[in-house]
Amino acid sequence: MKHLLRWITAVMIGLAGYTAQGWADTAYIVDSIRVALRAGPGNDQKSVGMMESGQPVELVKPGEEWSLVRLGNGTEGYLLSRYLTTAPPVRHRFDQLQEKSKALTAQTAGLLEENARLKTENEKLAAALSVEEKEIAALKGDFDAFRREAADVVTLKSRAETLAVELDQKNEEIARLQSGPLAILENENLYWFLAGAAVLMVGFLAGYVVKRPRRRSTLN
Repeated sequence: MKHLLRWITAVMIGLAGYTAQGWADTAYIVDSIRVALRAGPGNDQKSVGMMESGQPVELVKPGEEWSLVRLGNGTEGYLLSRYLTTAPPVRHRFDQLQEKSKALTAQTAGLLEENARLKTENEKLAAALSVEEKEIAALKGDFDAFRREAADVVTLKSRAETLAVELDQKNEEIARLQSGPLAILENENLYWFLAGAAVLMVGFLAGYVVKRPRRRSTLN
């Protein structure tokens, strides 16, 4: 304990040089005590307030026994130097760490919640993308089928036009043949055939008449 007090006193003395230049440091009330803030450097001086462990004060003028400090509200007074330390007390640091831990826990919870939300949205987007991909694949299949059918229709149409042209050509050729020399020849052949048939018929009848025996007259 004495070693600690000597160390604190040495620190206070070292800070005195800076105080002469108007520089003020921050000090803390040591752990687990309540000390009176005096109007002057002495226990017989009027108390102007009570200080608790871990409470920060502005070190205005450090001294070996008493140090002049200033509170956050501007009130100034003297505290026993042995109750001051430039390092935050353990309990104060613990409270700070607890607050920081709470803040980090809340931040972690928020990040986890955000991560869960993003994961859910990602799953929804993945499902929607899968549906879109299936629809695109179906549309592509329909388009390919339509393109094949369209190609078949074009081919059939071209073939039909070709056959129609050939049919017209055949009809024209038949009409030309029916009205040409072949028709005349067929008519002449029919005429001569009928004429020959008539001649043969006449010859046959004439021969039949000539060869028929004559009847004898009963008058003889």
